[in-house]
Order: sequence, then structure tokens, then C-alpha cells
Amino acid sequence: MEEEQMMELIPFLKERGLRITPQRMLILSTIQKLNIHPTVEDIHRELPYISLATIYNNVKLFVQLRILKELPYGNGISKYELSTTDHYHIICESCGKIEDFNYPKLKEVEQVASRLSHFSIQLHHFEVYGICKECQELSK
Repeated sequence: MEEEQMMELIPFLKERGLRITPQRMLILSTIQKLNIHPTVEDIHRELPYISLATIYNNVKLFVQLRILKELPYGNGISKYELSTTDHYHIICESCGKIEDFNYPKLKEVEQVASRLSHFSIQLHHFEVYGICKECQELSK
């Protein structure tokens, strides 16, 4: 994780009464460094000296604090990303790969949903499913 982003997270964690432990900082920096949407197991492979339970517990806590977003797509195994920008995802139906899809937030969908349902819309998710380039090549 970029040093600047790490420094921004420290007061955020402290405000919520969390200790700034080396393990927590390593987990967050590993998620950023991997530059994919890792599973807890992916993180553990990079940090085998931190117990799987510690990683699970901290990832769950980071999701609750909205530091991480949980992406429960594909094969039932959640993947994670830092909550830095609003964007959508494209998911490969074959291998489960997730790529970010940057597109202006679809506010009109939220407005229509609110008008039709009389709900106060807080957020929405939009996913596009297909077959990634690598899987397309394998199937040829």
C-alpha cells in the first residue's frame, strides 16, 4: 500500500479504538500490493507467518469498518479490495477472475428504484459476467 494511504488509515483505525498492529498493517499493504481481488487464502499465502484465523478476523473487521469491500462473486469464496473508489466489476464465469470496470456511477438507476419502491436508496451493485481473455484462449 502506498505510504500515504497507510498513513491515512492509521487515524481511522485509532478513531475506532483499534490498535495499529504490524499484522493489520501487513494485511492491508498485502491486499494493495497483490493488485488483484484476493481471497483470505491469497493473503495468507503471502503472509504465511500470520495465522489464517488472524487474517480472517482482521479482514472481517476491515469490512465492517468499510476499509475493505467484500466481493462475494463466483464460486462462493469472497474476494476483497480496498474501499478507495466507486467502480463496478466484470467477473469471469469460467475462472472467477474479477476486473475493475470504471464507469460513471449509475445514479439514475438509484433514482428510478427509489421512485418505484419508495425506498431511500443507499447504494447499488452492478456486475457484468463473461469469459476473460485467458479463458477464451484456453477454450480455442
